[in-house]
Amino acid sequence: PGSRWAFASDALATIFGSLFGLSPVTSYIESGAGVEVGAKTGLTAIFVGFFFLLSLFFAPIIASIPPWATGGSLIIVGALMCRSLGKIKWHIPSHAISAFLTVIMMP
Repeated sequence: PGSRWAFASDALATIFGSLFGLSPVTSYIESGAGVEVGAKTGLTAIFVGFFFLLSLFFAPIIASIPPWATGGSLIIVGALMCRSLGKIKWHIPSHAISAFLTVIMMP
């Protein structure tokens, strides 16, 4: 209830995002996660879009950071993400197979 506007603004954002080469699946998944935690007005998508636009100006500065300097933080983020693997119902084959394939396909 009330998520119609959020998904409508997400559809609009997907149209404009495709002009910049964004994947439409990514924006839909992010919108679904936002609606799940209470963002039902569509304002969240507008603010996120604004901050992504703002990040375009900082991209050259961030790109100057060497990859070896960010490796440690990526390992920590990966370890934090692995905590969710304990919540998967591994005894149900459809859950186990899809979770396993998702994990091994992540870059």
